[in-house]
Amino acid sequence: MMKISTYLRANYIPLLIVGLCAALVLVERYQRRIYEHMQPRIDPRAQPQLRGAALSELAQVLHELYPEGAQANVLTAQALIEKGRFQEARQHLEQALQTRGRDQGLLFLYAQLLLDLGEEPEKVRVIVDEIRRYFPRSREKIEDYFERASKGRMNFAAESIY
Repeated sequence: MMKISTYLRANYIPLLIVGLCAALVLVERYQRRIYEHMQPRIDPRAQPQLRGAALSELAQVLHELYPEGAQANVLTAQALIEKGRFQEARQHLEQALQTRGRDQGLLFLYAQLLLDLGEEPEKVRVIVDEIRRYFPRSREKIEDYFERASKGRMNFAAESIY
């Protein structure tokens, strides 16, 4: 029968590799938990998401055809957000909110943008409260998302909007 110390010495390198892999798995899980709100939607039921040049071209065409249209402004804002032009995107989202103020996706995108711009949590909270009021079934998910996305600056634990 082989002693444990002999076994460990003989398999030192494979055991070291397994230990390193286990440590990397733990780090990956931690990173996913912390930055989960930044992952693109990959739910098969979700609408396909345009990105890059395709999104920019579609947004440009729609904005030329329907400059006041909410969907054209939302797509233009998404294209600008991808390019890092947040202030311009904010103008387009605010224009879209004037025509379609109760759209959950639009309100959510606007609140995300305000967080990305570093706005005060109270300004973001106003938009989040609208989402929570108009769409009460998604209230817990919205609260959880914005608590994590704001890194704890927004807390909804003790408050109720009803």
